[in-house]
Amino acid sequence: MRITQQMLSSNITSQLQQNLSRYEKANEQVSTGKRINKPSDDPIGVQKSLKLASQLADNEQYERNTDYTISWMETTDQALNSISNALQRANELGLQASNGTNSPEDQKTIAKEIEQLRSEVADIANTKFDGKYIFNGQKTDQAIEIATNGDLTYNDQTLMQRISSSNSIAMNVKAGDVFGGEVNLFKALDKLSSALSAGDQTGIGDALNQIESGKEQVLNSWTSLGAKQSRVEGMNQRLKEGNLTLQTLASKNDDVDMAEAIMKLKTEESVYQASLASSAKIIQPSLLDFLR
Repeated sequence: MRITQQMLSSNITSQLQQNLSRYEKANEQVSTGKRINKPSDDPIGVQKSLKLASQLADNEQYERNTDYTISWMETTDQALNSISNALQRANELGLQASNGTNSPEDQKTIAKEIEQLRSEVADIANTKFDGKYIFNGQKTDQAIEIATNGDLTYNDQTLMQRISSSNSIAMNVKAGDVFGGEVNLFKALDKLSSALSAGDQTGIGDALNQIESGKEQVLNSWTSLGAKQSRVEGMNQRLKEGNLTLQTLASKNDDVDMAEAIMKLKTEESVYQASLASSAKIIQPSLLDFLR
């Protein structure tokens, strides 16, 4: 087979183009730090990369959900602690007033402090987190209504939060379980205040019994919240660890070994430069070159 000048030039051009293509790919990998910059670089790797990215996006959303839930629950925990302290103070004042040594004026002074404690508990009942009322069920944009006689109007629906692909958790504590269960805390405090003002020792005793039950009621909700907090915190930690694992896998799949990539770039650059130099020598001068 006779090798023509045109065939020789065509083959050399094709080889130069291949060398340039490899050089450009190596340069792109060094520039981006990525092994895969387009689907044709590694179709199977691209599929794996997309799957890992999807899993990571889901996990990061669940991590944000658990972070939010933990903060919500921490706010609720602080609120329940404050309610417990207020009821404990009311109990101490009631016991102090029931010993029979206080004057009527002293009793009325204590009654006024009980009224302040009632106002404090009312404020706590409408605690907000992120602009949302934490005790009013799914109606987080509305406050709990507390009537003068202690009657309550609230929403007691569970506020669910998804914390994994297969798990959701009730992140709220129901108002009915805390403020209006077997014992209405506001009515109990009102009863104690009224009994103190009237010097009614029997009424004081009955009110103290209700407040004691109310303390237990709050404690039960607090204990239940603590168990849920522990669960969410555990899930949050597992999600963080899972995200780190997914990020590592994605990096191994997508990223280049920079030292190896730079070495490959230098090699491809040398090959391309050498092919340019050798091509210039191989291609024969044209007739016009000889006539010059």
